[in-house]
Amino acid sequence: MTSAVRTLIASDWHLGHYSPPRQVALAAGFLLHVRRRGDRLVLNGDIFEGLFEPVARAETAHPALAAAIADLIDTGQAQRTEGNHDPGTGAPFIVLEHPAAGRVLVMHGHRVDATGAPSEHAGDRISRRFGHLAVVRGFARTMEAAVSTLAAGAVDRLYRRHCLACVERHGCDLGVFGHNHRRYLAADDRYANAGCLRDDRLEFLVLDEHGPRLASFGTAELAASPPLR
Repeated sequence: MTSAVRTLIASDWHLGHYSPPRQVALAAGFLLHVRRRGDRLVLNGDIFEGLFEPVARAETAHPALAAAIADLIDTGQAQRTEGNHDPGTGAPFIVLEHPAAGRVLVMHGHRVDATGAPSEHAGDRISRRFGHLAVVRGFARTMEAAVSTLAAGAVDRLYRRHCLACVERHGCDLGVFGHNHRRYLAADDRYANAGCLRDDRLEFLVLDEHGPRLASFGTAELAASPPLR
């Protein structure tokens, strides 16, 4: 598809019934900001939590957000890809034709391995079945934090190599991924990561007439946007 001049790409909000109110407010304010500006939006996977609880329960906990996303999609202003936490909620990937960035592959990234074949980790299968238990959620987050502390660099380098191979297979100039929650953009690098929803800001990537850049929606921007109702 051919994108508008300004396209925003965001991923990894992981909104569930237990999400902090400040994160919900940031997501709501961001969606309202997108709608008012008339930007194009790609939600790149793991928007609602569907690994530690059913996606339907997470969406029911935030009806205004779910309705706002549905409205943006219905009017053609937004698209979604699926993540490992919200499978079936969007396309496996989207390719944008952007005047300044070229062919841009947008993919959550959980499907990328050495061969590019779809896979689901054993941990995902366990979480999908038993994630409603707080102890399982706590253990999963502890393990993720341990990996981030002990081997984040090596894991990220391997992930980036696999993502770049996927960009090459799709014949694209740039790939924008999610999944590992670590925003990244560098000149002359065909791999980028839009970041995630944090306690104090919602990270995203912008494609405009100047090309790609990283941005965020924080408390200052939220103060300028009335609540989404």
